[in-house]
Amino acid sequence: MIAALYAAAAELTPPSRPLELLADLTRSDKAFAAWFNLEQRRGAILATFNVEPHFIETYAELYSSQNPWLARASYFQAEGLVWRGSEIVDPARLKETEFYKLFLYGQAIGTTLHLVVRVRGPEVFHVMLTRRAGADEFDAAAIEMCRLYASHARQAFDIADAGATRRFVQGGVDRAIDDICVGVAIVEPPATVLHMNPTFATLLSAVQTPAKPAASAIHGFSRFAKAQDARLPRALVDVLSANPVPSFCNISTGDETRPLSVGIRPLRVPGGRAGGSRAGFVLLARAAECAYDMDEAPLRAAYQLTAAEARICSGLISGDNVHTLSGRLGISPQTARTHLKRIYDKTGTTRQAELLRLLMTFAYRKAPARPVETHRPVSSNVVALRLDRGLARKE
Repeated sequence: MIAALYAAAAELTPPSRPLELLADLTRSDKAFAAWFNLEQRRGAILATFNVEPHFIETYAELYSSQNPWLARASYFQAEGLVWRGSEIVDPARLKETEFYKLFLYGQAIGTTLHLVVRVRGPEVFHVMLTRRAGADEFDAAAIEMCRLYASHARQAFDIADAGATRRFVQGGVDRAIDDICVGVAIVEPPATVLHMNPTFATLLSAVQTPAKPAASAIHGFSRFAKAQDARLPRALVDVLSANPVPSFCNISTGDETRPLSVGIRPLRVPGGRAGGSRAGFVLLARAAECAYDMDEAPLRAAYQLTAAEARICSGLISGDNVHTLSGRLGISPQTARTHLKRIYDKTGTTRQAELLRLLMTFAYRKAPARPVETHRPVSSNVVALRLDRGLARKE
């Protein structure tokens, strides 16, 4: 049962599985895992065992309005609290309620046991175990089993929350990195890809065949499994096997004048197993053909630029020169030079290279014409790989 709780938190098993095991250990007929907000007086069923689907809908409708147990809010203030339903509502009075007539009677529910799993402010996560009408009350052994369940369920909640937070942060970091069009991958030796952002997957798709689906690509670990499935180019694997500190390799993409450049940086994180450290690589992939847009509003605010001057800056990071700028903006080359001179004065720069370096801090990747796949890269053909071995260095 405990193992099933943690497996459910990791989305490896259905949430009904630990309920099924708890019901078996406590000789219960049915089990509900539910959520309830004490202030808003509303809630919902999260998982069930041995409950007919149409009764779940009925129960959700009656959850906040007519459930006599939930009216005793004081019983929900302590995590790990376990009590018999008869301690909250007398069985004789319970049979007179609409809740019993509309739901419990149809389910043949008589004896109940309630346990509070977690309390977060007004929100309560709890479990209800039921036995059929006329069955014996839950004994002390069943109550102790529920306390054990509640304790481990709280820890499983914390683990699930931590995993969700990591995925949230990881997604935010990926989005920020994608805006500057840098592909980032984390690799553990010899060539296991633990994580890659969408840009890395997109850049890699030009130089590899489709990866086979992973048998483990299910539930919450699908992103991790898909990343592991990514096949690094042979040239890149060869460099990684040489333990570079650091190095990079150029991989042909079909355009020999613009290969994909992948920088390799060693990664070592202390505090691994038995106090040791974990080593691997950070891969940084860049593409020369990346197009950028300028975030003009903060640029104008920072340097008091006019709208026309901001448009000149946007053209510069796109690779335009004075003549192409003047043609695209419908101004003379002399006017474009005048704007450029004023931009130099306002930004405190003297050369175009210096200005471009400043402008790149306000640039972001131009959105693709269609959404970029954020999962395993796909390619329709295999192209030649080339490693510039003379550029790989060792210490």
